[in-house]
Amino acid sequence: MAGGQILGIAESSIGADRCELRLEGELDLWSVERLQAVLQRVARDNSGVVVGLQSCEFVDSTGIALFLQVRRQLEAEGGRLVLYGCSDQVRRIFEVAGLIDAGMVFDSRDTAIAELASVS
Repeated sequence: MAGGQILGIAESSIGADRCELRLEGELDLWSVERLQAVLQRVARDNSGVVVGLQSCEFVDSTGIALFLQVRRQLEAEGGRLVLYGCSDQVRRIFEVAGLIDAGMVFDSRDTAIAELASVS
């Protein structure tokens, strides 16, 4: 099988130096490069990045690795990457990968955005 559905990425500004991405579909080996290009660009231009996953049905290890890589990159510059709105399936994947314990995943958009506000 050559990958699931095409990954949709909606991008919007949520204030000065803050950006929100909303993902739709599946984040896997076949779609991760597209997200990587967008995440790298928004991480260059913003110190806070929020990623909404309400419409993302699946995230594999390549997606997890990308989120961790961009998080490290942002934190090295005093920024932050947070995720919110995971389905139960995606949340379980993140739990196993340690993202929940890392304080990177939030239940609601408001909570995730509030977390960014705590970053200078």
